[in-house]
Amino acid sequence: MIKLPKILTFYFIFIGLNAFSAKINSINFEGLTTTKPDFLIQLIQSKQNSEFDSLKLKQDEQILKNLNLFFSVQSKTKYDSLLNTIDILFLIQEAKYVYPFVAIEGINGEFKAKVGLNHINWRGRNQTIGFLYQYYDRHSLSIYQKTPRHKNGKTGHEMAISKYSTVEPLYFYDTTSNFNFDNYSIDLNGKYWINSKLNIDFGGMLMSEKYLQLDTLDLDLPGTSFNFFKYQLKSSITYNSVNQHYEFFDGLMLKLYLETIQTKDYPMASFFKLKSNIKYFKRIGKNGNFGFHHNFSIATNNFSPFAPFVLDGFINVRGIGNRVSRGTAENIINVEYRHTILNKKYLSLQAIAFSDIGSLRQAGDSFESMFINNALNFYSGIGLRLHSKFFYKAIFRIDYAVNVNNFNQGGFSFGLGQFF
Repeated sequence: MIKLPKILTFYFIFIGLNAFSAKINSINFEGLTTTKPDFLIQLIQSKQNSEFDSLKLKQDEQILKNLNLFFSVQSKTKYDSLLNTIDILFLIQEAKYVYPFVAIEGINGEFKAKVGLNHINWRGRNQTIGFLYQYYDRHSLSIYQKTPRHKNGKTGHEMAISKYSTVEPLYFYDTTSNFNFDNYSIDLNGKYWINSKLNIDFGGMLMSEKYLQLDTLDLDLPGTSFNFFKYQLKSSITYNSVNQHYEFFDGLMLKLYLETIQTKDYPMASFFKLKSNIKYFKRIGKNGNFGFHHNFSIATNNFSPFAPFVLDGFINVRGIGNRVSRGTAENIINVEYRHTILNKKYLSLQAIAFSDIGSLRQAGDSFESMFINNALNFYSGIGLRLHSKFFYKAIFRIDYAVNVNNFNQGGFSFGLGQFF
């Protein structure tokens, strides 16, 4: 082992201590073509003329990765021993930001199709603008714009104008009646960032709804054709420490959501809703990823066919079918293990094993009724996720699930994006 002379040892200690307390001279980005550098400077913790902190620099890399805008983010530093300053350079590979998308989701012969155009980095500041067409029994259209952060770094907003139309089943005791349903809405939402992981949302929506009965059942309703005018007020607080590493996730997300919808001239269609949402992800080895999702929601327990929660294979319990039941409280648990079995230059493939458990409190029933055995819907299955590395976050999903208590019940579901 070679021993360094004492004078050299003291020299390297001196250089190390100076670098540790060095000031940041400059922060630059290489590889940006669309994203504005001043937007990224606003988000990261490292600031020009502040003291350099290597831990903060690593955290800044992750902050930039979590924007869902870049395929890769790396940092390099250059130390000037004469000036005792450090220059920081972020090496970034941008994704494709403007792209059309087509999504077809299916469950046991029922399907929905979506076609749209998205710009997910409009104006180079992580803003989204786009439109969406959907066919789910009938035709729907939405135009939307989202700005997570304004230039002040503390506020943001979302807005949308939508027409949502489908064939909606309404449940009356042991009778189900189908209606053509049209909802026209204007949605505005504001956002305030307490820090990089914690934000508060608040907003509202104006809605006009139309119902047209498709059968001849005699029901306790204003008629076979009727309209509602509604307004919604909503607020939420979200803590999100989930870090993203390409197709892998690691961390915790908590969200508490409060909403009221009031209906003019028909109070039985009005309600208050409180919702808690938990997501937890854990990396397992190099290729594994565990995911847990729990959604517990409760609303005003009116005995009404317009109950706000639904069991649906597109939304919460894979394999269960299309809008099988409605209720005034819901308890949903999704557990999933994802394992990457193929990782190439332009795509990666994950194999999935999962279980979904869901139950509802039927309108007017007791709270305890949603926890009895015959109210629990327990489905398990396997699936695949095909991740495109050309369009960022473009994921094709296919799952097959069966009812654990009755293997004759189940089916395929497929679509775009992770289920949660």
